[in-house]
Amino acid sequence: MHIVSRILVSVAALTAFTAGAEPASETAQEEPRTNTAVVDGADAAKKADPIVCERIQQIGSLLRSKKVCMHKSEWDEQRRSDRANIERSQVQRGLQPAG
Repeated sequence: MHIVSRILVSVAALTAFTAGAEPASETAQEEPRTNTAVVDGADAAKKADPIVCERIQQIGSLLRSKKVCMHKSEWDEQRRSDRANIERSQVQRGLQPAG
């Protein structure tokens, strides 16, 4: 009998809590409506800069490779950086005295 009264009190408290929380949930539903423009803008940016996945072979192995996924702009930046490092090493090699 004591357990039943605890359950009834818990249900009453839960009902009161959810009744008091309904106006907050309505405002929470209104917020995403105002933020849809921001979400649509983010979707447009994602479409403009899609994620591209490439398989990169590990050096020294013919079979091992790993899949790397980055945004297209990140791949472009990576390639630019790699190219700059190659050019820098080629220039420095030419500047070293023959020994």
